[in-house]
Amino acid sequence: MFLSSFANQLNQILDQALKSINSFLISDSLSVTPALVRQTFPNLLIERLYYAEGRQHPSHPLHGSFAGLCTS
Repeated sequence: MFLSSFANQLNQILDQALKSINSFLISDSLSVTPALVRQTFPNLLIERLYYAEGRQHPSHPLHGSFAGLCTS
């Protein structure tokens, strides 16, 4: 009997925690737009091309520029 009561209380606590997490994730404060994703997470292929061309070196003429790495 005690174990069943404990399991029921634990289930209620977990259910409430999951509801809270779900409402937090759905809230407008966490809305992510595609533009924000592009700014936050650069395209990994473009980044690989950047390093493959050696643009990470300060002596490279296009150092710091991603221009011309992708045609979209």
